[in-house]
Amino acid sequence: MIALAAAAVAAPALGGRAFAAGEGDYDVVVIGAGAAGLAAGRVLQEAGKRFTIIEARDRVGGRTRTDRSLGLPFDAGAAFVHFVERNPWRELAEHHGMELLPWKGWSHFRPYAGGMALGDGYLERRRRARETLWSLVEVLDRQGEDASLAAIGASMGEDGATSVRDLAMLSLGENPERVSALDAGSLWEGSDRIVPGGYGTLVASEAAGLPILLDCPATGVAVKQRHVEIATPRGTIKAGHVVVTVPLGVLAAEKIRFAPGLPVETIRAIEGLSMGALTKVVLRFDGERFGIAQGDDFVVIDFGAGPMTFEMWPFDRDLVIGTTGGDAGRDLGARGEAEAVRAALDAFASVVGATAKQRFVGGRLAEWWHDPHAHGSYSIVRPGATGARAALGRPVAGRVWFAGEATAGGGAMTVGGATLEGRRVAKAILSGTQ
Repeated sequence: MIALAAAAVAAPALGGRAFAAGEGDYDVVVIGAGAAGLAAGRVLQEAGKRFTIIEARDRVGGRTRTDRSLGLPFDAGAAFVHFVERNPWRELAEHHGMELLPWKGWSHFRPYAGGMALGDGYLERRRRARETLWSLVEVLDRQGEDASLAAIGASMGEDGATSVRDLAMLSLGENPERVSALDAGSLWEGSDRIVPGGYGTLVASEAAGLPILLDCPATGVAVKQRHVEIATPRGTIKAGHVVVTVPLGVLAAEKIRFAPGLPVETIRAIEGLSMGALTKVVLRFDGERFGIAQGDDFVVIDFGAGPMTFEMWPFDRDLVIGTTGGDAGRDLGARGEAEAVRAALDAFASVVGATAKQRFVGGRLAEWWHDPHAHGSYSIVRPGATGARAALGRPVAGRVWFAGEATAGGGAMTVGGATLEGRRVAKAILSGTQ
């Protein structure tokens, strides 16, 4: 199935040439071949519409990508099928013949600082602090107020502030002072699943049979009286509607120019959102496991400007996946791959011993903050801007639609949420909903 998917998008019908007259006229053009764009395309295809998906990258999948450069697969982007009870990728995984496994959660991580284990008491204090955090967020919700996660953490004492910092940086990819407590508290909960074959591989499977043009970024969207014109390096495409599924970071960087300009409501929505910087460093070892069993993960809470988790031997592979976020993630990405790998290996060795460096085979940095097609890992609502996701999801001039994890409400920051949004917008276009 994956070979077919690659063939479907690797040799677009137009090759590298410009559009001929009338060749770029469609009912709908979808900008972006990530989860939302693929979902929108599938709905449009089933409805028999004339459409195309244009993608700036040389691959499909957006912020999902299964990397095999270390000889063993790992997900450089999204890795968890969240809230599986309502996540469309549960059904899609079955359709594509890919296995999903239960995820046991993050509560089993053992904390270290200065190379020393901190003990069960530390974990229990963290658990209580997190319970207190969400109870305080519920109070804010009832009162119709908002605050940053950091402000709530500060009211809970030192343990509370540190616990909230770790939660924000490791789960949301952002420092807590930049995260709306109400938005974080509104995210859907549910069981998580993991994908042995790779979440990126699974998402790429959904591209099979869809008309996708790679290496074709949209640079402008102009709304005319009866159609929309999308500017690309290959020329202008005309369509009745356009579905914009690029990451929020691309919109904020104004990589796509809109004419006339976007309405104030949409601009304020974009300004009310930002991008986190969840960052991974993947380490491969030669088979030595240092006496640590699969799943016996740990967290180094003093990794520079923030904590770093270490997921041990995922899917029984000789890999360790280090993850951090926020400013710590940005700093790690700015160092470049060699230095980032060195820093993660040093932190890992501080726990397991110097033997780790002798048995180390190679490493990779997987980060999105410096990616020109993403500018971050996923969207974060700024404190006080809780209506931003809904506002961004409203159509502009009845022809320009935004869809993705940033507009997904409780499903935000996830592949599942982006997929649901792509479907929602495509169905709204088909039904004529404004």
